[in-house]
Amino acid sequence: MIRTILKFELKKLFLAKVNLLAMAGAAIMLVVLAISSVSEEQPAVREAARALDGRVIDGSLFEELGPALRYENGTSLLQVKEGYEKYVPVLNMMLPVTGDDFDFSRFQGTGFYELRNQKIEQRFNKQELTREERAYWEALEEQVEKPFIYHYHMGPANLLKAFQALGFFILLLSAVGLSGVYARETADNMNQLLLCSRYGKRELYFIKFAAGLAWILAAALIMLLALLIPYGFIFGMEGTEEMLQLVKPLSMLPHSIGWMLAVCTGIFLMAAVLFASLTMLLSVLTQNALVVTGVLLGYLIVDLFGAVPDRLKLLEALWSLRPNAILMNTGFVNYRLIRLGGRFFLNFEAAPMLYLAVVIAALLIGRLRYRRLKIS
Repeated sequence: MIRTILKFELKKLFLAKVNLLAMAGAAIMLVVLAISSVSEEQPAVREAARALDGRVIDGSLFEELGPALRYENGTSLLQVKEGYEKYVPVLNMMLPVTGDDFDFSRFQGTGFYELRNQKIEQRFNKQELTREERAYWEALEEQVEKPFIYHYHMGPANLLKAFQALGFFILLLSAVGLSGVYARETADNMNQLLLCSRYGKRELYFIKFAAGLAWILAAALIMLLALLIPYGFIFGMEGTEEMLQLVKPLSMLPHSIGWMLAVCTGIFLMAAVLFASLTMLLSVLTQNALVVTGVLLGYLIVDLFGAVPDRLKLLEALWSLRPNAILMNTGFVNYRLIRLGGRFFLNFEAAPMLYLAVVIAALLIGRLRYRRLKIS
């Protein structure tokens, strides 16, 4: 009987027209996003990136780059002269460190890495890191190999940039697909059939919860494939084993791009479970699908435009734990650490513990509320 109810709940979610349209629409939009990211110059840039494979980013490369840029009022600009297009991938990689001013006279010897250290120190000071936090990062920085060596990594890099879009899409799918999980029967005056049944206020709550998680995880995997397949086909996934600094040069983590992809994938799947759990909790509490959708869209706006000042250390650290903050890849260049049990955690290390606690709390609170529902 329980298996039959589970199949019924799964069918309601997977075969609902609005859910099918939402999932298909999101997948199509992500495929279009991947394809539209390929510009007319992309084949040339891709060939240039492959030609630069194995180049050491040091003073000799900067000497070659010197004549490549156009100058205006004594300031170098990211406007490459004809014949020097092959250097564009390296120039784009350096932007977070150099900014728009590519004055290569500063980069003789280890000048580029000295400038990188200055940028990192500025962020340390802005976030008012303690001596212990600085020591933690310095120990990690010692493991980062220098000088950096450029290798082709366009496929993984483009996929990483798209995780921010994935986070927003999975939140929207939760709002559309799961807002009525516990509210639909009440809205249709049909909940008496469920609440008076043999499994009305016991197993049914958990069956609905499990069906909701199954649906959102299926949606998450489809969203992920909607980007992975076109990016893999267009760019290939070569470069996953290369150093993280080729994508995030200000990162002090001694890890690979593939490791970064694995972290983002894990956080994305956990975010799907988190958003689904909160959506279903709101569905139980409000018994109104429109209210649930409105609340989630309101959160989405705050997530997009909200910010917390660095001086509010605890609040800023908590704000950095939200899924989209990590999926925007800011976790890999966010030096704020979270201390738990006498040891430091980065935001993407601490976030799963918070998500698990929220999911369990949503499950228990929702269960308590569901048991108290009145038959309409």
